[in-house]
Amino acid sequence: MFGKSATFAVALAILAASGCASFPGRDPALDDARLSLDAARRNPQVAMYASAEFDQAAATLRQADDLAANGGQYNDVHQLAVLANQRAATAQDVARLRSEQAALVAQRTATDARIQADVTQRQAAAAQLQAAEAQRQADQAQRLAAAAPAGAYDYRRRENEPLYEAPVTSVRAVVGPPQQRCWVERQVVDTGSPGINVPGAVVGGVVGGILGHQIGSGRGQDLATGIGAVGGAVVGANVAAGTVYTQDVQRCMNVSTAPAVDYWDVTYNFRGYEHHVQTTSPPGRTILVNGQGEPRV
Repeated sequence: MFGKSATFAVALAILAASGCASFPGRDPALDDARLSLDAARRNPQVAMYASAEFDQAAATLRQADDLAANGGQYNDVHQLAVLANQRAATAQDVARLRSEQAALVAQRTATDARIQADVTQRQAAAAQLQAAEAQRQADQAQRLAAAAPAGAYDYRRRENEPLYEAPVTSVRAVVGPPQQRCWVERQVVDTGSPGINVPGAVVGGVVGGILGHQIGSGRGQDLATGIGAVGGAVVGANVAAGTVYTQDVQRCMNVSTAPAVDYWDVTYNFRGYEHHVQTTSPPGRTILVNGQGEPRV
């Protein structure tokens, strides 16, 4: 009886020993690890900021699954499942931290950009004010220059100033507008048709002769007849031919003589540069200038 009891105890010990070496059942830590890993997978922050940590947690869970499927020790599988769960949680924490840091950096960048934009806007406003002030000063200077009387440039020689001869390249005489000469003369004006009314002159001569023949007697009668005929002819010639009269008419014409020259526009070359000057008399083949090419007389 005692031998049977001893044999049963040994058998129990062997079963216990073999049970500790094999995987007895489903470890809840594996399910927890899978849930944590799935939550991390659905978090977009993890994919953006903690992909390496997530891959490490997934690799640990696969290692635990492989060990459990191959009959590994329970304690080893449990430790790998717990480690996978922790790494999945770490991936979530790292993703959240890096996301917050990225948000801070973006906020700082936006603040800096806004400050720079404000500075640029103030600088642009200041530049506009400066441009407006410069334009105002330019307008004022232009008005003063337009109001100031034009002064003649002093071409006189300076004391001990070296002079040079510059060749004249062209001379152009500038003249003023042509002059006109006007006068008044008498002009005959005929308001009717041109020419003499011949039929009217014949009729007028006959009528005038008849009327003149009735005046006086003898030689005086003949003279009156002639005068009446001539006067009647003149009156008859003007009948139906219009009225003839004279009036004063102004006539003008350009002066045929050459107009006077106002000035000479002279072009000369000095040391490779072209210069212009206006003179009151025609220049020669050269013109005296100073070292800056300014004319001297």
